[in-house]
This record gives sequence, structure tokens and C-alpha cells, in this order.
Amino acid sequence: MIRGPAQPPREKISVLLPQLEAILRVRGRLGAEEACRRILRISPLSPNLASLLLRTALDGDRRFQVEEDGSVRLASPASRTPIPLADLVFTVVDLETTGGSGSDRILEVGAVRVERGESAREFSALVNPGAPIPPFIASLTGIRDEMVASAPRFGEIAEPLLEFVGQSTFVAHNLPFDLGFLNRELGLHCGFTLGNPTLCTLRLGRRLLPHLPDRRLDTLAHHYGIPIEGRHRALGDARATAILLTRLIGELAERGIERMDQVDAFLAPPDPRRRRKSLTET
Repeated sequence: MIRGPAQPPREKISVLLPQLEAILRVRGRLGAEEACRRILRISPLSPNLASLLLRTALDGDRRFQVEEDGSVRLASPASRTPIPLADLVFTVVDLETTGGSGSDRILEVGAVRVERGESAREFSALVNPGAPIPPFIASLTGIRDEMVASAPRFGEIAEPLLEFVGQSTFVAHNLPFDLGFLNRELGLHCGFTLGNPTLCTLRLGRRLLPHLPDRRLDTLAHHYGIPIEGRHRALGDARATAILLTRLIGELAERGIERMDQVDAFLAPPDPRRRRKSLTET
């Protein structure tokens, strides 16, 4: 029996898998020894042992393909079995920040796990931004300097937040804003960014509900009768967005859209070449 260094707990490995996915999107392939060093934090290893540990760590994860030589790459889309939306695990995240510029920082993180259409668990934390909170932001959110004076810095909550998100699909209302801020902080403090699948409820709202005057969270919540308790607080907005997500998934199901690959196709912008062709044919 081959014995080697003990692997980190499974939940620790799951936190690092999005990092591996992000690296593979750039590099294309990693050798077994380098992959083990990155996701298992174990080195040095013999090639055979590294290959064995890597196969064990990635067993059952459809995102990755371990080759005969032990190297790992992303599985091709055709080899990934589409998972119904109803069976996916989502983590809905909302952030409160000191503003919207590149120099602003995260003030609060709220997250809700949605499993099989139900809100299952929650994560919430105030964050010390390391700078005074602007008066407008304090008035909007109710978060004041004294409330965050003894709060942890982002680097202190990064690991528990990543463990909470795990391998789930990352969801936010106006995804580029929240994911952009989160990835910038992760890059600064952890040296990598999230590689999870993503979904934006704002984009879904634009496609599914074009008749509404706008697709702000307040507007969509009012449309579906979703109460928002604690507006402009991270957990309150994340809770409302989690309910909104389930409503939008219901709308998708009514259109026969039941898998994430179908959602991606539904949200994809129209091909301008196809539009030009149709115009010339009329």
C-alpha cells in the first residue's frame, strides 16, 4: 500500500479547486506534481504519488480531466454532463463597499447558499476597510466607522468565505460589480481569483422581464412581491436576491430552459452576422 503525506480535509481542497480551474484556463495543463503543490499544498512528491493523490482529490469533479501521465486539464464542454438548474448549488453574494471606484474597499459581505430551490445557509461579516467610510455610504447603508473599527480585515474572512462558496455557482445582482470587488481583494490577499461558474440576476431580469421600467433589485423584488429586510445591507440584499433567483429560474423553466448551458445560450448576445443576413433576406 502506498503511503504518503496526508491530504488536507476535503473542504479545504474544494476551496482551492476554483484556483486550479482559473490557472488551467490560462495555462491549459499542469503536471501532477505542480497541481498537487497548488491544490493540496504538498511537495515534493514523486510523479507516481502525485498522480495518485491528484486523481483522488479530483475524483468525481466534472470540471477536470486527469490524463494518463497524471497531468490535469479542464474537461472539454462536450465531456461535461449538463446538470439541471434544479440540482445546482448556488451561492448568492452581495457586497457593501465604500464606493464604486478602483480605490474603494469592501465594507460588508453577505451570502446565501441556495440548494434545490431553497435558502440553506448564510454567511455575513462586516469588514474593516482601513479607511473612513464616506458620509453618503454611511447614510445609505447605516454602516458607520465605529461599527467596523474592531471588525476583521478582508484577509481574515477570505478563507471562511471561500469555504462557504466552495464549488457552487456564484450569483450576484450586477455580477461584474460584486465579483470584481471580491476578486480584487482575493488577488491582493490570496494571490488568486474565483474561477467558479457565475450567474447574474440582473442580466436574467433584462432578458426575462423586458417590459419592466428597469431591472434594479427593488423593481424586481416589487414585481415578484419579495420583501427586502435590511435594504443596502449585504445579507438583507443577498436574501432578497436568493429568492429572486428562484423566481427567475422558474421563469426559465417555463421557457424550457433547465440547464446552465441553455441559460448561457439564452443570455448570449445575438450574432450580428445572423442579423445582417436576415435583413438582406427580407
